[in-house]
Amino acid sequence: MTNGELTTGSISIDRLRNKIIEGEIKIPPFQRVFVWKKEQITDLMDSIYNDYPIGSVLLWEVNENLPALRNIGGYKLPDKTGEFPINYILDGQQRITSIFGAFIGEEIDTEDKTNSENFNIYFDLEDERFIHFEDINNAHQVLKSSILFNVNEFFDEVVKLPPELREKARNLQSIFQNYELPTVTIKKRNKGEVGTIFERINNTGTPLSALELMIAWTWSEDYHLTTVFNKVYKLLETKNFEDIKEKVILQCFGAIIKKTTVTKDILELDPDSIRDNSELLIKSIEKSLDYLQQEFNVISEDFLPKSQILVPLSFLFSKVHSPTAHQNKIIKQWFWRVALSDRYSSGTDKKMDEDIKFFDKILKNDFGDINKYTISINVDFFKTQKLSKSNSYIKAILLLMSKETPLDLTNGIKIDTGLALSVYNKKEYHHIFPKSFLKNQFDLDDDKINVIGNYCFLPSSSNKVISDKKPSIYFKEIIPQEDVKKILESNLIPTVSTIYENDDYNAFLDARSNLLMEKVEIYIS
Repeated sequence: MTNGELTTGSISIDRLRNKIIEGEIKIPPFQRVFVWKKEQITDLMDSIYNDYPIGSVLLWEVNENLPALRNIGGYKLPDKTGEFPINYILDGQQRITSIFGAFIGEEIDTEDKTNSENFNIYFDLEDERFIHFEDINNAHQVLKSSILFNVNEFFDEVVKLPPELREKARNLQSIFQNYELPTVTIKKRNKGEVGTIFERINNTGTPLSALELMIAWTWSEDYHLTTVFNKVYKLLETKNFEDIKEKVILQCFGAIIKKTTVTKDILELDPDSIRDNSELLIKSIEKSLDYLQQEFNVISEDFLPKSQILVPLSFLFSKVHSPTAHQNKIIKQWFWRVALSDRYSSGTDKKMDEDIKFFDKILKNDFGDINKYTISINVDFFKTQKLSKSNSYIKAILLLMSKETPLDLTNGIKIDTGLALSVYNKKEYHHIFPKSFLKNQFDLDDDKINVIGNYCFLPSSSNKVISDKKPSIYFKEIIPQEDVKKILESNLIPTVSTIYENDDYNAFLDARSNLLMEKVEIYIS
């Protein structure tokens, strides 16, 4: 039955063996190695014998000879001669390899002794089950699976059997000679579509990444995408961004070459374009990371609000070495608006593609689309959201607070926020209204105490000086009074003295939240 570009059918084991031997069925370069153990192989054989469903296999018919893994199961197989097409195994490699290995016999040499030993399968005629050679001592009368498709060898073995077992042997041979393996064949699909299909159907075990697929598509004798990614990750490591996902880096590639971040489209990129733009990718990512550090104090991946932000920036810096003052202003507005929104919470490919187009307009000094970006927080955010590394909005607020060059509450010295922003460490932040004080004085719970509106940067040593002292004491006795206004303003802390004299937490939280929200409005404008 044919349904568009998908053809369903079946293939006998004998025909499958022949097609593999002749090079008409191969393993594509993005498939991983064969991993099944002997128990899984015997279970598969038993399932076929008992007519249990084993699922269909997915093949991709293509008129293009990929740099394929020739050796199914480690067997030395010839390249296909003659005309295309070739069928590449997208789903079912373990099953096809097991069937091929169990029934191929010794007529083909192997390069993988371990796998060949796994395929040393026998059928116990009395118990009617498949076993591995290692278990043969515990069996009764057995037949080696590979002889089922060798007429002469099968006949020679059957005549040696007791009469009551010969019929079982013939029935065994009949089952496997007549068995049809269900197939689904994809035709007339390009590599991008096939890559997407493969990712979606390969949901058992560890699915292949888009990077592994791309490595396969771009491979040549003098180019290895793996080497490029090793360089990228060496760069990321030096910049404290080593946890950026491979997919994001691939999306940077797609953005630079074709203004796209969609996996399907990336997998369709011309291999020559990928090779030609590899160095540009590395340089663009490096410029983007430097920009994030200089303009927003993002000195580690821990505090990058959304990793997708790197993609449009990489596109930008692949086109220009340094933005103009006006361009820079709009880019900064974009950063804060995206960081403080749910823009990348869903449909991220589409959103990133839109942002790339927006950056393309910025390069042409068309800034009108900035108004399409809006934030998702209001003043209540600071009163309700707890300090948390997993909250991207919190990351953005901490970056914003660091941009104000906060001064140490205990001595007025400029705080080196680098330690607090390089590795998430709560010891580098301090409750302005100390936690113990609020618990003991007002019996407040953590949800009310640990909100972002009650935190400021403070080195751990100064943290110990303030400890759990109530504001009415430490605001007067510890904070240098000659610089108190300057110190508080640098931390975006209200300067109204009566708040602290009265230890009025509610008044403080309202005033601090308003200050922070006002600052947000300035940064996004």
